Amino acid sequence: MTITITSLDAEFGVDITGVDLEKAAYDHGFLVQLRAALDEHRAVRLRDQRISPKTLTTVTEYFGPLLDIRRAGGNALHIPGHPMIKVISNENDPETGRALGDGNNSAQVWHTDSTTWEVPPSHIAFYCRRAPTPAPATRFLDMIKVYASLPEATKERIRTLRVMHHMFPRQIEVDIARNAPSRPVEDRRVGRIHPLVRRHLPTNLPILYLPVRRDSLVVGWTEKDSRALLDELWDHTEASPHRISVPLEPDDVVIWDNAALAHSRDGWPDSEGRTMWHVSAEGEVPTPRYGERAPNPIGLSREEERAAIAPFMQTIPAVESTPVGSAAAAG
Repeated sequence: MTITITSLDAEFGVDITGVDLEKAAYDHGFLVQLRAALDEHRAVRLRDQRISPKTLTTVTEYFGPLLDIRRAGGNALHIPGHPMIKVISNENDPETGRALGDGNNSAQVWHTDSTTWEVPPSHIAFYCRRAPTPAPATRFLDMIKVYASLPEATKERIRTLRVMHHMFPRQIEVDIARNAPSRPVEDRRVGRIHPLVRRHLPTNLPILYLPVRRDSLVVGWTEKDSRALLDELWDHTEASPHRISVPLEPDDVVIWDNAALAHSRDGWPDSEGRTMWHVSAEGEVPTPRYGERAPNPIGLSREEERAAIAPFMQTIPAVESTPVGSAAAAG
């Protein structure tokens, strides 16, 4: 193979050409190159690919164990025999009438997939099977660069904060995100606690790691102050120029770093169909980029150990942190 890598945009993201992914997926040397490209550029697109379900899962599995992200309890068809592929579609099977997958044609707000999970996906792959003409854009936003563009005073203010990511049905749809009323505050205290400034493991750079909902709660803060801060951070994020637009056309494959990038998409008419294969690889528990670390207890007596770690134990938030029982990832 003669691989060529060209920039999608001056900001980030690359096209890889000269690759037949149906063969390259089983070449370890190529997978190493692909990982290096993603570590540096955060998003990779390969166009004009004809790949099998097995090949898509093989490529994605290189980045971590695959996750079953299909909507729990649904009756969608998806791809029989390939449970780790979630089909995103607003179409139905012409013979049975069953939905071809999870999803609809709604526009979506900026979001990171599955932040209500303890271990969110590290990398996500989309394989476009069908799209309207013109293809609706999928957009990516570099949250490493968004963090870097924050005022220094804001960086200092948020560096050690943690946020409760609570589940809200269909929270990534534009109309729901903008107009649906908040859940009671006690419901918003149930979810996953993640650092607001997360470490990007490949580069050690800080990521602004936002919950989807602006009404999420900052641990230790009041509801009012939490909302004011998240409005400030989301307003800054949505105004950021550090973005690219990638209209996905049939046979396009795009893979991206789900920790470092937020994404959104345009909607399309009800009369048009769009079908995407979606595979996610498990990442790691989000690690705070900043913050104090408890001292090394090796060699201390039990009494000395308790005294040494007591200040850190007091910072554990007194809120319920239970798994959110939804396996529906955004798409």
